[in-house]
Amino acid sequence: MRGRLQASVAALIGSWFPLISPATVALVTLRRGASDGTVILLVAMLPALLALFASDLGPLMSLVTMLSLLLVFGVALILRRSISWAAAIMAMVALSSAASLLLGQVVPAPVESLVEVLGDLFKEIQAQAPEGEPQAQLPVPGERFALGLIAYVLALSSIASLILARWWQSMLYNPGGFGEEFRQLRLNRSSVIISFVAALYCFSQGSDYAIWASLFGFPLLLQGIAIVHFVVKQRQMGVQWLVLMYLALLFASPVALVLTLLAVLDSWIDFRGRLSQSS
Repeated sequence: MRGRLQASVAALIGSWFPLISPATVALVTLRRGASDGTVILLVAMLPALLALFASDLGPLMSLVTMLSLLLVFGVALILRRSISWAAAIMAMVALSSAASLLLGQVVPAPVESLVEVLGDLFKEIQAQAPEGEPQAQLPVPGERFALGLIAYVLALSSIASLILARWWQSMLYNPGGFGEEFRQLRLNRSSVIISFVAALYCFSQGSDYAIWASLFGFPLLLQGIAIVHFVVKQRQMGVQWLVLMYLALLFASPVALVLTLLAVLDSWIDFRGRLSQSS
């Protein structure tokens, strides 16, 4: 990272590739602070602004892209000042939720269009069920589901970009530092209770709130993943166990629930502290 010009070019070119542009904004913000980060943020938003006024694809994608850039900038500032992944992740969930709800209030038309697209998609999936087999009636997604989906996409892209940026920063200035930071990720008990209760409440409210449950449980899932990384490193088990965990997360949904519950228990039992003492 040599200067603003190089970072600006990376932010512009990176808009054609997933995560690169917001990760560049986050990297400059983490390393140089709010002033330089704001400059790169404005540069990174230019393609989305151009698409907003010149594209025929509709405003939703451009608006979500700009919100994602703003979120990763804000969360990077929080991480820079607090040096706490727990604080950054909790802020990311709160800001993603607020941004999505605000989007639904200020510009409701794109959200309504998303609801229609999701409804048509669910109907198409229902129609493709094999003939002669009993068909489960898929619930038609409503506005709450669409807003939750936007919030989840914002949160997931923001945290992925921030992780990439922190890894870049570690590679450039503090080799190995990111891994050590992530393996020590641990929410305080109040954050664990808030996340768990919010996720449980949304899960009990039906299909429209299922995606909100995933969003509020996301900090716990990340803590569970951090515990697995710590155990693998501590026991020198080999990277294949991490690959297996991530494959299981992709293809076996109960694994996410297990990791979430592991994080809840860790807040009282402190598995990593116990493992460190025993070794």
